Amino acid sequence: MALIVQKFGGTSVADPAARERMLEKVTAARARGDRVIVVVSAMGRKGAPYATDTLLGLLDEAGAAQADGPGRDLLATCGETISACLVAARLTARGVKSVPMTAYTAGIRASGSYGDAEISDVDADRILAVVDSGSVPVITGFQAVAPNGCLVTIGRGGSDTSAVAVGAWTKADFVDIYTDVPGVATADPRLVPEAPFLERLDYRSMYRLASNGARVLHDRSALLGERFGVSIRVRSTFDDGDGTLISAEPLPPGSPAVLGIAADKSAATATVAIVCKAGGASSIAATAAAAAATAGGAPVQGSDADVVAFSCAANDVPGLVKALFEAVAVR
Repeated sequence: MALIVQKFGGTSVADPAARERMLEKVTAARARGDRVIVVVSAMGRKGAPYATDTLLGLLDEAGAAQADGPGRDLLATCGETISACLVAARLTARGVKSVPMTAYTAGIRASGSYGDAEISDVDADRILAVVDSGSVPVITGFQAVAPNGCLVTIGRGGSDTSAVAVGAWTKADFVDIYTDVPGVATADPRLVPEAPFLERLDYRSMYRLASNGARVLHDRSALLGERFGVSIRVRSTFDDGDGTLISAEPLPPGSPAVLGIAADKSAATATVAIVCKAGGASSIAATAAAAAATAGGAPVQGSDADVVAFSCAANDVPGLVKALFEAVAVR
Protein backbone atom coordinates (compact mmCIF):
# COMPACT_ATOMS: atom_id res chain seq x y z
CA MET A 1 0.00 0.00 0.00
CA ALA A 2 1.59 3.24 -1.17
CA LEU A 3 0.84 6.83 -0.25
CA ILE A 4 0.36 8.72 -3.51
CA VAL A 5 -0.10 12.45 -4.09
CA GLN A 6 -1.96 13.03 -7.35
CA LYS A 7 -1.84 16.56 -8.71
CA PHE A 8 -4.20 17.53 -11.52
CA GLY A 9 -3.48 20.64 -13.60
CA GLY A 10 -5.92 23.04 -15.19
CA THR A 11 -6.47 21.00 -18.36
CA SER A 12 -7.15 17.90 -16.22
CA VAL A 13 -10.09 19.59 -14.49
CA ALA A 14 -11.15 21.89 -17.33
CA ASP A 15 -14.33 20.16 -18.53
CA PRO A 16 -16.57 17.20 -17.70
CA ALA A 17 -14.65 14.77 -19.94
CA ALA A 18 -11.31 15.69 -18.39
CA ARG A 19 -12.73 15.54 -14.89
CA GLU A 20 -14.09 12.06 -15.64
CA ARG A 21 -10.58 10.88 -16.53
CA MET A 22 -9.26 12.50 -13.38
CA LEU A 23 -11.83 10.71 -11.24
CA GLU A 24 -10.84 7.43 -12.87
CA LYS A 25 -7.19 8.01 -11.89
CA VAL A 26 -8.14 8.56 -8.27
CA THR A 27 -10.52 5.62 -8.04
CA ALA A 28 -8.04 3.31 -9.81
CA ALA A 29 -5.32 4.15 -7.29
CA ARG A 30 -7.71 3.51 -4.43
CA ALA A 31 -8.75 0.20 -6.00
CA ARG A 32 -5.08 -0.85 -5.98
CA GLY A 33 -5.04 -0.25 -2.25
CA ASP A 34 -3.11 3.02 -2.37
CA ARG A 35 -3.84 5.87 -0.01
CA VAL A 36 -4.41 9.01 -2.07
CA ILE A 37 -4.01 12.75 -1.55
CA VAL A 38 -5.24 14.98 -4.38
CA VAL A 39 -3.96 18.48 -5.21
CA VAL A 40 -5.79 20.55 -7.82
CA SER A 41 -5.23 23.63 -9.96
CA ALA A 42 -7.89 26.07 -11.13
CA MET A 43 -10.09 24.80 -13.94
CA GLY A 44 -8.94 25.52 -17.49
CA ARG A 45 -6.95 28.36 -18.97
CA LYS A 46 -7.63 32.02 -19.73
CA GLY A 47 -11.18 32.44 -20.95
CA ALA A 48 -12.58 29.60 -18.87
CA PRO A 49 -14.79 31.14 -16.18
CA TYR A 50 -12.80 29.99 -13.14
CA ALA A 51 -9.27 30.02 -14.59
CA THR A 52 -6.76 32.15 -12.69
CA ASP A 53 -6.16 34.55 -15.58
CA THR A 54 -9.90 35.00 -16.06
CA LEU A 55 -10.39 35.82 -12.39
CA LEU A 56 -7.50 38.29 -12.39
CA GLY A 57 -8.98 39.83 -15.53
CA LEU A 58 -11.86 41.01 -13.38
CA LEU A 59 -9.43 43.47 -11.80
CA ASP A 60 -8.65 44.86 -15.25
CA GLU A 61 -12.36 45.30 -15.93
CA ALA A 62 -12.67 47.14 -12.64
CA GLY A 63 -9.73 49.41 -13.48
CA ALA A 64 -7.76 47.85 -10.62
CA ALA A 65 -5.09 45.88 -12.46
CA GLN A 66 -2.50 47.07 -9.93
CA ALA A 67 -4.49 45.91 -6.91
CA ASP A 68 -2.56 45.45 -3.70
CA GLY A 69 -0.81 42.14 -3.08
CA PRO A 70 -3.21 40.73 -0.48
CA GLY A 71 -6.29 41.48 -2.58
CA ARG A 72 -4.80 40.23 -5.81
CA ASP A 73 -3.53 37.01 -4.25
CA LEU A 74 -6.82 36.36 -2.48
CA LEU A 75 -8.68 36.62 -5.78
CA ALA A 76 -6.06 34.47 -7.55
CA THR A 77 -6.63 31.61 -5.09
CA CYS A 78 -10.36 31.37 -5.77
CA GLY A 79 -10.02 29.09 -8.80
CA GLU A 80 -8.25 26.37 -6.83
CA THR A 81 -10.84 26.58 -4.05
CA ILE A 82 -13.64 26.06 -6.58
CA SER A 83 -11.77 23.09 -8.09
CA ALA A 84 -11.18 21.46 -4.72
CA CYS A 85 -14.84 21.72 -3.74
CA LEU A 86 -16.07 20.39 -7.09
CA VAL A 87 -13.61 17.49 -7.25
CA ALA A 88 -14.30 16.47 -3.66
CA ALA A 89 -18.05 16.53 -4.33
CA ARG A 90 -17.67 14.45 -7.50
CA LEU A 91 -15.51 11.86 -5.75
CA THR A 92 -17.90 11.63 -2.82
CA ALA A 93 -20.81 11.14 -5.21
CA ARG A 94 -18.87 8.17 -6.61
CA GLY A 95 -18.59 6.59 -3.21
CA VAL A 96 -15.07 7.88 -2.47
CA LYS A 97 -15.55 10.12 0.54
CA SER A 98 -13.45 13.24 0.04
CA VAL A 99 -12.71 16.39 1.98
CA PRO A 100 -11.84 19.70 0.28
CA MET A 101 -8.95 21.47 2.02
CA THR A 102 -7.55 24.96 1.52
CA ALA A 103 -4.07 26.12 2.49
CA TYR A 104 -5.56 27.06 5.85
CA THR A 105 -7.11 23.70 6.65
CA ALA A 106 -4.17 21.74 5.20
CA GLY A 107 -1.68 23.86 7.12
CA ILE A 108 0.42 24.95 4.11
CA ARG A 109 2.56 27.90 5.16
CA ALA A 110 4.87 30.14 3.16
CA SER A 111 7.02 33.23 3.43
CA GLY A 112 8.07 35.79 0.88
CA SER A 113 6.36 38.27 -1.38
CA TYR A 114 2.78 38.20 -2.62
CA GLY A 115 2.55 36.36 -5.91
CA ASP A 116 5.86 34.58 -5.42
CA ALA A 117 6.02 33.17 -1.90
CA GLU A 118 7.90 29.97 -1.04
CA ILE A 119 6.41 27.12 0.97
CA SER A 120 8.11 26.75 4.34
CA ASP A 121 6.02 24.10 6.08
CA VAL A 122 3.06 21.75 5.69
CA ASP A 123 1.05 20.34 8.60
CA ALA A 124 1.26 16.67 7.59
CA ASP A 125 -0.75 15.57 10.62
CA ARG A 126 -3.84 17.45 9.45
CA ILE A 127 -3.68 15.91 5.98
CA LEU A 128 -2.85 12.41 7.14
CA ALA A 129 -5.71 12.51 9.67
CA VAL A 130 -8.09 12.79 6.72
CA VAL A 131 -6.32 9.96 4.89
CA ASP A 132 -6.36 7.76 8.01
CA SER A 133 -10.10 8.32 8.35
CA GLY A 134 -10.56 6.63 4.98
CA SER A 135 -11.20 9.83 3.03
CA VAL A 136 -9.33 11.56 0.23
CA PRO A 137 -8.08 15.08 0.98
CA VAL A 138 -8.54 17.33 -2.06
CA ILE A 139 -6.14 20.21 -1.49
CA THR A 140 -5.92 23.56 -3.22
CA GLY A 141 -2.65 24.07 -5.05
CA PHE A 142 -0.94 27.42 -5.68
CA GLN A 143 -1.89 28.94 -2.33
CA ALA A 144 -0.34 29.11 1.13
CA VAL A 145 -0.74 31.05 4.37
CA ALA A 146 1.71 33.86 5.14
CA PRO A 147 2.98 34.63 8.67
CA ASN A 148 0.47 37.52 8.86
CA GLY A 149 -2.42 35.12 8.18
CA CYS A 150 -3.10 36.29 4.62
CA LEU A 151 -3.36 33.92 1.70
CA VAL A 152 -0.44 34.19 -0.69
CA THR A 153 0.29 32.54 -4.02
CA ILE A 154 3.55 30.74 -4.81
CA GLY A 155 4.19 31.65 -8.45
CA ARG A 156 2.39 30.72 -11.64
CA GLY A 157 2.42 26.97 -12.13
CA GLY A 158 2.94 26.63 -8.40
CA SER A 159 0.39 23.86 -7.89
CA ASP A 160 3.16 21.43 -8.91
CA THR A 161 5.24 22.75 -6.03
CA SER A 162 2.24 22.50 -3.68
CA ALA A 163 1.91 18.82 -4.57
CA VAL A 164 5.62 18.10 -4.07
CA ALA A 165 5.55 19.95 -0.75
CA VAL A 166 2.57 17.91 0.42
CA GLY A 167 4.39 14.77 -0.71
CA ALA A 168 7.58 15.83 1.06
CA TRP A 169 6.00 16.55 4.44
CA THR A 170 3.66 13.54 4.38
CA LYS A 171 6.52 11.29 3.18
CA ALA A 172 4.54 10.09 0.16
CA ASP A 173 5.96 7.28 -1.96
CA PHE A 174 5.26 9.17 -5.20
CA VAL A 175 3.97 12.53 -6.34
CA ASP A 176 2.20 12.10 -9.68
CA ILE A 177 1.88 15.33 -11.68
CA TYR A 178 -0.98 14.76 -14.14
CA THR A 179 -1.12 17.01 -17.17
CA ASP A 180 -2.21 16.87 -20.82
CA VAL A 181 1.03 15.31 -22.15
CA PRO A 182 2.48 11.88 -21.28
CA GLY A 183 5.64 13.08 -19.58
CA VAL A 184 8.60 15.37 -20.20
CA ALA A 185 9.51 15.58 -23.90
CA THR A 186 12.75 16.71 -25.48
CA ALA A 187 10.83 19.63 -27.03
CA ASP A 188 7.30 21.00 -26.69
CA PRO A 189 5.19 18.28 -28.35
CA ARG A 190 2.71 20.91 -29.47
CA LEU A 191 5.46 22.40 -31.62
CA VAL A 192 7.39 19.22 -32.42
CA PRO A 193 4.95 16.28 -32.38
CA GLU A 194 7.75 13.79 -33.05
CA ALA A 195 9.75 14.84 -29.97
CA PRO A 196 10.27 11.75 -27.80
CA PHE A 197 9.23 11.59 -24.15
CA LEU A 198 11.89 10.80 -21.57
CA GLU A 199 11.65 7.82 -19.23
CA ARG A 200 13.47 9.63 -16.45
CA LEU A 201 15.46 12.69 -15.42
CA ASP A 202 17.42 13.67 -12.34
CA TYR A 203 16.16 16.62 -10.28
CA ARG A 204 18.83 19.06 -11.44
CA SER A 205 18.25 18.32 -15.13
CA MET A 206 14.51 18.81 -14.67
CA TYR A 207 15.11 22.08 -12.86
CA ARG A 208 17.35 23.34 -15.65
CA LEU A 209 14.75 22.48 -18.30
CA ALA A 210 11.93 24.06 -16.29
CA SER A 211 13.85 27.23 -15.44
CA ASN A 212 14.59 27.72 -19.14
CA GLY A 213 10.94 27.52 -20.09
CA ALA A 214 9.79 23.88 -20.12
CA ARG A 215 6.49 24.47 -18.36
CA VAL A 216 5.53 20.83 -17.95
CA LEU A 217 6.75 21.15 -14.35
CA HIS A 218 7.21 24.15 -12.07
CA ASP A 219 10.94 24.72 -11.55
CA ARG A 220 10.70 25.05 -7.77
CA SER A 221 9.03 21.66 -7.52
CA ALA A 222 12.18 20.01 -8.88
CA LEU A 223 14.32 21.78 -6.28
CA LEU A 224 11.92 20.85 -3.49
CA GLY A 225 11.86 17.27 -4.72
CA GLU A 226 15.65 17.21 -4.64
CA ARG A 227 15.74 18.65 -1.11
CA PHE A 228 13.40 16.01 0.29
CA GLY A 229 14.13 13.12 -2.08
CA VAL A 230 10.56 13.00 -3.42
CA SER A 231 9.97 10.67 -6.37
CA ILE A 232 8.02 12.69 -8.96
CA ARG A 233 6.26 11.21 -11.98
CA VAL A 234 5.00 13.49 -14.76
CA ARG A 235 2.09 11.66 -16.37
CA SER A 236 -0.92 12.21 -18.61
CA THR A 237 -4.45 12.32 -17.32
CA PHE A 238 -5.55 11.00 -20.69
CA ASP A 239 -3.55 7.76 -20.97
CA ASP A 240 -2.20 5.06 -18.68
CA GLY A 241 1.51 5.41 -19.38
CA ASP A 242 4.21 5.53 -16.71
CA GLY A 243 5.31 9.03 -17.70
CA THR A 244 8.68 10.52 -16.76
CA LEU A 245 10.24 9.67 -13.39
CA ILE A 246 12.19 12.48 -11.74
CA SER A 247 14.47 11.33 -8.96
CA ALA A 248 17.99 11.53 -7.55
CA GLU A 249 19.27 8.84 -9.91
CA PRO A 250 21.74 10.39 -12.37
CA LEU A 251 21.42 9.98 -16.10
CA PRO A 252 23.25 6.87 -17.34
CA PRO A 253 26.64 7.10 -19.05
CA GLY A 254 26.29 7.51 -22.79
CA SER A 255 23.00 9.40 -22.60
CA PRO A 256 22.53 12.10 -25.29
CA ALA A 257 24.34 15.41 -24.88
CA VAL A 258 21.07 17.32 -25.25
CA LEU A 259 18.46 17.05 -22.50
CA GLY A 260 15.87 19.08 -24.37
CA ILE A 261 14.82 22.35 -25.95
CA ALA A 262 12.78 24.84 -23.95
CA ALA A 263 11.19 28.17 -24.84
CA ASP A 264 10.53 31.10 -22.54
CA LYS A 265 8.06 33.71 -23.80
CA SER A 266 7.57 35.55 -20.50
CA ALA A 267 9.65 38.57 -21.56
CA ALA A 268 9.19 40.98 -24.47
CA THR A 269 11.71 38.98 -26.48
CA ALA A 270 11.41 35.20 -26.38
CA THR A 271 14.31 32.87 -25.63
CA VAL A 272 14.75 29.35 -26.95
CA ALA A 273 17.33 27.28 -25.07
CA ILE A 274 19.02 23.98 -25.80
CA VAL A 275 19.71 22.47 -22.38
CA CYS A 276 22.63 20.03 -22.38
CA LYS A 277 24.04 17.68 -19.80
CA ALA A 278 27.34 18.70 -18.19
CA GLY A 279 29.96 19.33 -20.84
CA GLY A 280 27.56 18.73 -23.70
CA ALA A 281 27.10 22.24 -25.07
CA SER A 282 30.40 22.43 -26.93
CA SER A 283 29.48 19.48 -29.12
CA ILE A 284 26.36 21.13 -30.56
CA ALA A 285 26.99 24.88 -30.28
CA ALA A 286 28.20 25.49 -33.85
CA THR A 287 25.48 23.36 -35.43
CA ALA A 288 22.82 25.05 -33.33
CA ALA A 289 24.06 28.55 -34.19
CA ALA A 290 23.91 27.79 -37.91
CA ALA A 291 20.35 26.46 -37.62
CA ALA A 292 19.23 29.38 -35.48
CA ALA A 293 20.54 31.91 -37.99
CA THR A 294 18.11 30.57 -40.59
CA ALA A 295 15.13 30.73 -38.21
CA GLY A 296 15.37 34.22 -36.70
CA GLY A 297 17.47 33.36 -33.66
CA ALA A 298 20.27 35.51 -32.24
CA PRO A 299 22.80 34.08 -29.73
CA VAL A 300 22.27 34.88 -26.05
CA GLN A 301 24.88 34.53 -23.32
CA GLY A 302 23.69 33.13 -20.01
CA SER A 303 25.11 31.93 -16.70
CA ASP A 304 24.76 28.22 -17.49
CA ALA A 305 27.68 27.08 -19.65
CA ASP A 306 25.73 24.03 -20.75
CA VAL A 307 22.81 25.96 -22.21
CA VAL A 308 22.96 27.21 -25.81
CA ALA A 309 20.32 29.94 -26.08
CA PHE A 310 18.91 32.21 -28.77
CA SER A 311 16.55 35.18 -28.62
CA CYS A 312 13.79 35.71 -31.15
CA ALA A 313 10.42 37.34 -31.66
CA ALA A 314 7.59 35.46 -29.98
CA ASN A 315 6.08 34.60 -33.36
CA ASP A 316 9.34 32.95 -34.40
CA VAL A 317 9.45 30.50 -31.48
CA PRO A 318 7.75 27.55 -33.25
CA GLY A 319 10.05 27.75 -36.26
CA LEU A 320 13.17 28.19 -34.16
CA VAL A 321 12.31 25.26 -31.89
CA LYS A 322 11.72 23.02 -34.90
CA ALA A 323 14.94 24.12 -36.60
CA LEU A 324 17.01 23.49 -33.50
CA PHE A 325 15.34 20.15 -32.87
CA GLU A 326 16.24 18.96 -36.35
CA ALA A 327 19.77 20.36 -36.15
CA VAL A 328 20.83 18.81 -32.87
CA ALA A 329 18.85 15.56 -33.27
CA VAL A 330 17.14 15.57 -29.87
CA ARG A 331 15.98 11.98 -30.15
